[in-house]
Amino acid sequence: MKILRIVLETGNLEKMREFYTEILEMPIVRAKDGFFTVRAGNTHITFLQSSDNEVPLYHLALRTNLAFYDYMFKKLIERHVNLLPDSDGQLSGYWKGKQLYFTDPNGNILEILERTIQIGENHVGWVDVCEIGLPCESVEEMSKFMSPIKNVNHSSSDTFRFYGDESGNFVLVKEGRNWYPTDRPATIHPLVVEVEGEHFQILKHSSLPLTVKVKKAWSNALPVVQMRIARPTDQLEKVIAFYEKGLGLKRIGEFWEHNEFNGVMYGMPDANVHLEFTSHRAGTPCPAPTKDNLLVFYLPNWDIISIVASRLKEMGYPEAEAENPYWGDAGITIEDPDGWRIVLFCSTGL
Repeated sequence: MKILRIVLETGNLEKMREFYTEILEMPIVRAKDGFFTVRAGNTHITFLQSSDNEVPLYHLALRTNLAFYDYMFKKLIERHVNLLPDSDGQLSGYWKGKQLYFTDPNGNILEILERTIQIGENHVGWVDVCEIGLPCESVEEMSKFMSPIKNVNHSSSDTFRFYGDESGNFVLVKEGRNWYPTDRPATIHPLVVEVEGEHFQILKHSSLPLTVKVKKAWSNALPVVQMRIARPTDQLEKVIAFYEKGLGLKRIGEFWEHNEFNGVMYGMPDANVHLEFTSHRAGTPCPAPTKDNLLVFYLPNWDIISIVASRLKEMGYPEAEAENPYWGDAGITIEDPDGWRIVLFCSTGL
């Protein structure tokens, strides 16, 4: 379970940004008013400005190799970062490799784990976030909530469990249990975690401010976890009506007056693959390049194809003759407001 991204809240964005970029040497991925994102190796960490007066408390573990562990241990001491002694009174302990605990400016409890055998000696810098703490009212209930995600750990504890595998783990702890190695009790705060899994899915807890997004990578050679097809238009309102009201796609996102851009996103069928249309205040013409540039929707039910085609025809978008006869044999081709073509094709696909 590779942890791709975590979204945390903080009471002081500026101090946290300085700490994570200058002390922990994590490069900025993106920063705007109210949030910033840094990259810890293969994991993105986003901090949002908290709207709550209570200071959020999180726990996460960062993985690296021996050389960077030793470098960072020395740097944290030199920069007078608050290091936390373990149960033996040691600042640098050992559990499957070297480990140390410290706090960031928000008081979050961070851990560095050295894993030379898994990572290799030549790696430079952080590898990833390999653990994220997950306080909950019931560890058993949370384990059931997480059941769609693969777990190789076996534990029956009612207060503490690892959930995941060697690539990454949720640390399930009962609310109020102290975070090791401190006497600070675990508390529940808003948390979004994106992980790599076998199937795309979004898990939203019914009572806790927790969302877990599971994203499936395409392959090891090209581990894409989301695909967006984006296109500008000068007729955004008409395009919205065509794809949303006429075709029936579900809107999954939108933005207005963002750097003079407006835009909407449609799931195909969800955020795993989605279609975006944007429009700039100064104009963004996008004429169709050829009549054989197509967006093909495979529907095995001809009755549904007929219903959708009739709905679009009533809106002023009749069937067009396919340039490639293949699409005309078992499909209906229709031009959208910009002249780009979709095909409603009667087939179950490949």
